Amino acid sequence: MTVIGYFDGASRGNPGEAGAGACLVDDTGKVVWECAEYLGIKTNNEAEYAALLRLLAEARSMGVSELEVRGDSKLVICQVKREWKINKPHLRNLAERAWEMMSGMKVDLVWTPREGNKLADDLSNRGIDEKRSLPDGR
Repeated sequence: MTVIGYFDGASRGNPGEAGAGACLVDDTGKVVWECAEYLGIKTNNEAEYAALLRLLAEARSMGVSELEVRGDSKLVICQVKREWKINKPHLRNLAERAWEMMSGMKVDLVWTPREGNKLADDLSNRGIDEKRSLPDGR
């Protein structure tokens, strides 16, 4: 069974107040996990990576072995798929964390248009609106 994960990051100001949204959906279409987290001041790309990392962490903790990851950030999808160069060191560090988290899992990264990523988009904006802080204080 392949689980589908959606992720999105939002930043109001770029950099600005940012949020991460992500969810996991089972093969029946049921949302089995979701998060909406406030990230503080981040760029849009940093928020996108943060959302992806939260998604991968949850999938790993749930024991997911096959995961289809969908996101509307072409930059993050293509960088993590190693199709695009990563010129900024801090984004390279985030991509390396994603690669580590995907180790041992079968992960298919798929770019999806924004309208196909509405749930994660709503969650990322909810994270900003509700300003939920992360458990580790970031």
